[in-house]
Formats: sequence, structure tokens, C-alpha cells
Amino acid sequence: MNKIRLGVIAMIMLIVSCSDDKDPVPKFETELSEITTFSGGGITVTLYASESFFVGFNKITAKIADDNDNLLNGNISVTPMMDMMEMDHSAPLELPEGNTFSDGKFEFNTVFVMPSGEMGSWTLNFDVNDTKIEVPVTVSQPEYARMVSFVSAMDETTKYFVSLVEPGAPQVGQNDMELAIFEKESMMAWPPVTDLEIEMEPWMVSMDHGSPNNVSPVHDSGGHYLGTVNFTMTGDWQIRLVIKQGGMVCGEPYFDLFFQ
Repeated sequence: MNKIRLGVIAMIMLIVSCSDDKDPVPKFETELSEITTFSGGGITVTLYASESFFVGFNKITAKIADDNDNLLNGNISVTPMMDMMEMDHSAPLELPEGNTFSDGKFEFNTVFVMPSGEMGSWTLNFDVNDTKIEVPVTVSQPEYARMVSFVSAMDETTKYFVSLVEPGAPQVGQNDMELAIFEKESMMAWPPVTDLEIEMEPWMVSMDHGSPNNVSPVHDSGGHYLGTVNFTMTGDWQIRLVIKQGGMVCGEPYFDLFFQ
């Protein structure tokens, strides 16, 4: 009798244990700041980034949910669009994880090439499982430019867009240096440029000197060029670049920086 009773108790405990062992509800977690949220077509898109959107290279995380805040999965695409009234154009775009997403999380990078304002307005146009939603976003021009553009001196036609990805928060000493370079082929096509040579010189403008131990950026992948920039003190600096293609100078852009 005791064996039968113990068997029944064990079976009951197993049933209760299994009934409580439910799959956890997916949660959306990020340490980034919420920038904006927009709903349409039964879908809500919430955008997150480390700071408000700016002219330059922006790393963006999107939360994709239904109107009841249930996280979605599936296929997705995004297109940045600037409406300039008389014409529209897109911008450089990177999809590190491709065109699928899970647990509501979708990460992408875009280079906003101009600010919002009188000249036009930006949207990020999503297609989520064949449902389209256009999310209005505001893009500002930072105090110190983080993207510069120039027309190639070689053909006076090709237009390059150079974004300063790193250092985002410069400090005294050696800093990771990263540039992302794209070409405007058409209003909708902005491919990465992978065949450039770059010479770099940091220069302290107010004291008229440079710094040692710098490594000029070289191409890594996808139009990203990596190197090392060394700042010997705080203050106002320029990162001066000479950009070449096939040994011929395309342009000589620079970035102004100031840090304390």
C-alpha cells in the first residue's frame, strides 16, 4: 500500500511540475535610449540608439511588436528615405543580421546624409512580413561634423560620403579609428567603397603640432576602414585625411574634434 501511495504522490508531483514548466515570455532588453515609436497596420516599431539620430553613421535597434506588445518574428526590410518635396533619395544602409529577425529585435546601421528641416524630412520605411510602415524620424546636425562628403578630384563626378564611426568619445592616448565610406551611385543606391588608400594625420590646430604613433586606416570589410589615432593632450584637433584610389588623390577631407 505504501508503495502505491508513494507512486501516486510522485506522479502528481511530476504532473504539477510539468504544468508549471512553461516557456518564458520573450522580453525585449536593451541599454539603449528610446528615440521614437510609431504604429501602423497592426505593427508598432520602437527605435533605440545610444543618442538621438544625427548626420553620420547611426547604429539603430528596432523593437517590432503587434499592437498588444507581443514581439514578432519573421522577414523584414528597411529603407531610409528623405522626402525633399520635388525628389526623394535614400542613404547608405547596413544589415548585419540580414533580413530576418526574432523575438522582436532587429539591428541595422544607416548613414543619414543630411539633417531634417526645411530641405526635407526623413522616414525609415519598414516592410515587416509584407506589412509596410513608415516611421518618421528627426535627424540633427551635430556641433562637430561626423560625416563629410566630397566629389572625387579624379573624375569630378563620383561623390563619396565619409563617416567617422570611431572614436565616438575621444580621449588622450591611442583611440580606435574607424571610417565608413560609401558612394552615391543613384538616389537609391549607396554602395560601400572598398578600394581606397587613406593617409591620416591628427593635427592640434591651436598649438600647430601633430602626434606620433598613429596607424592610418585600411579597409577591413564592407567599406569600413580601421586604424589608430593618437591624441597627446585634450583640446581642439583635426583628423586630416588624404584619400586615394589607385595612387591618385580623390579628396582631402577632415574632421574637427574637441574634447576636455
